[in-house]
Amino acid sequence: MRALVLNSFAGIEGLELSEVPDPTPADGEQLVHVRAASLGPWDLAGAGGAFAATGGSGDFPQVQGWDFGGETEDGHRVLGFVPQPWMGVGAFAERISVPFTILAPVPDALGFAEASALPVSALAARLLVDAVAVGDGDLVLVTGAAGMVGGFAMQLATARGARVIAAVRDSDAEEARRLGAATVLDATDELEVAVRGRWQDGVDACIDTVGLRAAALVCVRDGGRFVTSVPTAVPDAARGIVPETVQVQPDAGALAELADRAAAGELTVRIADVLPLERFREGYDRLQRRGLHGKVVLTP
Repeated sequence: MRALVLNSFAGIEGLELSEVPDPTPADGEQLVHVRAASLGPWDLAGAGGAFAATGGSGDFPQVQGWDFGGETEDGHRVLGFVPQPWMGVGAFAERISVPFTILAPVPDALGFAEASALPVSALAARLLVDAVAVGDGDLVLVTGAAGMVGGFAMQLATARGARVIAAVRDSDAEEARRLGAATVLDATDELEVAVRGRWQDGVDACIDTVGLRAAALVCVRDGGRFVTSVPTAVPDAARGIVPETVQVQPDAGALAELADRAAAGELTVRIADVLPLERFREGYDRLQRRGLHGKVVLTP
C-alpha cells in the first residue's frame, strides 16, 4: 500500500510517498481503510524530530500522520487518532491497524474530511475547557482563538454559557467573531492593558493555545484559572493561580460526543483544503506558512 513515510528528521525534505507492507491487525486491533487524514502542527514537529527528543522512536522509515477518518472492513465509519511515533503506525496511509478502543463512530451527517479534522484538536479543546472548569457566566480569555484548538475551545466554552474574549492577530479577528467570540482583542498589543482596561479585575479563566506564558497569566483575576496546551510554556504560579497544562490522548467516548455535536451543527469544523496524498508537500508547506483557517486534509 501507499504511505507517507519519514526517512530522516529533515522536516518536509525527509518525507516520501512510498510503498510499504500492508498492516496486519494484532489481537485487539482493527483494520481501517483511511478515507481522509488531516495535518496538524504536530506533524511538522514530528518530521523535525521533536518527539524523538522526548522518548519517541528514532527508527526509520516512520509512517506519518495522527488524525484520520475511515471505514472498517465491515463498513463501519470511524474516526480517531494515533499519537505518532509511539504507537508505531501513522494515518497518512491507505490502511492502518489500530486498537479498536481508540475508534469512535462517524455520524452519517459528517463527512470523512470533517471527521479527520476533529480528533486531536477537539479533544485537546475539551480538556482545556474542562481543566479550567468553564461555567455559565464566566469571563474566559482564549488565545489563538482562530486556530483549530483555540477555535474549538472557544465554541465549547461559549456553549457552556461563558463570555469569551478572543486574543488573535488582527488578520484573524473576523474568523474569531464568526466562531462566536463576544469580544476580540489584538494579541500583538499589550494584552494586559487591553483586558484590564475593560475588565479591571481580570478574566475568570484563560485558555492559552499559543504559549504566551506570563503575558496571558497577568490577565487573570486573583485566584482565577489558567491552562495552556503548550507544555513548555506553563508560567509560574502567582496570585493564587496555579497554571496547568493538558496532554491529549485517544478517548473514544469523548470523541464520539464531539463528532455528534459537529454533525448536529453545534461545532464548526473548518477545512482549509483537501488534497490527494501525492500532493503532501503542498499541504505541509501550507501548514508551515501558518495563517490557515481550517485543516489541510490528505486523501489516499
